[in-house]
Amino acid sequence: MGENQNVKIVNLLAISTAKNTNQILSDLIKNSNDEISLKLHLGDSTSDFKASSLVRMNKKSGTLGHLFNEYKEHVGADHQLLASENFKKDLETLIDQLFRHSSAYRYKSHHLQNLQDYLDYYHILADAIAAKIISKQINHVLFFNIPHLAYDTIIYQIAKSLNIDVTIVTQSLFPNKFFSLRNIETYGEINSNKSLGNKKQLKIPELDLFYMKKIKQEKEKSGKINLKALVNLILFIFYKKPSLCVRPFHLLRILTGIHKVYNAFPKWRDPFASFFHVNELAYFRHLAEFEKATLNLDQKFVYFPLPMQPEMTTSAIGGKYRDQLLALEHLSEILPEDVKIFVKENPKQGSFARGPLFFHRLSRIKSVTFVPSFADTRELAKKSIFVATVTGTVGWESLCLGKSVLVFGNAWYKKFPGVSEFSKNISIQEIIANVPEKNQLSNTFDQLIKSSHDGVIDRAYNGLVKPFDSEENKIVTARIIKKLILGEIKTTFFNS
Repeated sequence: MGENQNVKIVNLLAISTAKNTNQILSDLIKNSNDEISLKLHLGDSTSDFKASSLVRMNKKSGTLGHLFNEYKEHVGADHQLLASENFKKDLETLIDQLFRHSSAYRYKSHHLQNLQDYLDYYHILADAIAAKIISKQINHVLFFNIPHLAYDTIIYQIAKSLNIDVTIVTQSLFPNKFFSLRNIETYGEINSNKSLGNKKQLKIPELDLFYMKKIKQEKEKSGKINLKALVNLILFIFYKKPSLCVRPFHLLRILTGIHKVYNAFPKWRDPFASFFHVNELAYFRHLAEFEKATLNLDQKFVYFPLPMQPEMTTSAIGGKYRDQLLALEHLSEILPEDVKIFVKENPKQGSFARGPLFFHRLSRIKSVTFVPSFADTRELAKKSIFVATVTGTVGWESLCLGKSVLVFGNAWYKKFPGVSEFSKNISIQEIIANVPEKNQLSNTFDQLIKSSHDGVIDRAYNGLVKPFDSEENKIVTARIIKKLILGEIKTTFFNS
């Protein structure tokens, strides 16, 4: 701080749940010259409060105990959030994100059962968190990813309602690059004011989608029940249905159903490798019916692959189109009768947001054809008249193939040439005519990379940087984030 008494000290609330981001955060504070003071940290059990306990509704504490031990009575600190014009939208968003921890999708789930439960918990959570933020005089909040896990989202909502500054950093798909922003709604609004000078135009790299390595785009012999599936069935019985231990015939029917599901899908599609529930079984049995479909790629069609849910791509940056069927319904309304919509399920999707009514509602859209899991997504994109998505990576891949793209949400590439953003007034002719020109695509990519930052925030992406030096990465990213918080450099995305 030195002799300058006019410098405003940043009282920081940080949401950091991973070991590597905790190290970055620690280095950031240590080298901030007392300009940034970490007042509150939500993360793991070594942090002030354990973030996940707020959505799992358990008693696991951080170093300051549990948030609800301190705020056992109504304070009224959340009144500005509740008075916000975005309250209904914010409430719906949080309920959607909390639902991912409900009994149908987690062995150790929270205990919220109905709409009133979710409403009650939202008010309790908002009041307690807002009171803590106010008591600590927080004037800046740092997120190491776009808020999408309920506990981070409600902190974001409260910060916005209290006019508290926000810095969000989030990993890009490109090696050693991360993005930054202040508002979720500006994700994809590229900082186009940055001058490229005489810099040589960058070659657009092919994406290394390492998290999709085991996913194939071809027919393969069917799978079979494996040890992971049996372990998850046992966990389901232990946590959810212990009565099955004395109902052998019912258990046998479940095992028979699991066998039929594995037999219906190619062996790379492992339905119950990470979770089992009777709802999952029902979902996959229904999905298996589409595996027998035949495709005619010579007709006119739009390709719409469904993003995985629950995920950031839908629950945070998808906006109202986290309801993907709403996107499909709106898409069908602008298409002529002779154009089909080929819909492909995400190969990692489970039963979340895929109940019987989902498929019934989908069947009501006459132009929709649901394609099998082994259909080649690249071939579907190439043969389509254009590709439509909420925010999926398929949109970027399609642009690189020279294909026009329609997006419904806040995709990071939404301002690239060749991308049309959905509106009720858009026409199919406009979308098709908006073809990405290679040089324009490269120029915009240059702008994006120039506006992004060096470093790895998400440790899952360490492997894209070779060699990767964790110590150097910590120092570099901490320095950049400090400058972002202090307003010394501009964010990647913002409303110009």
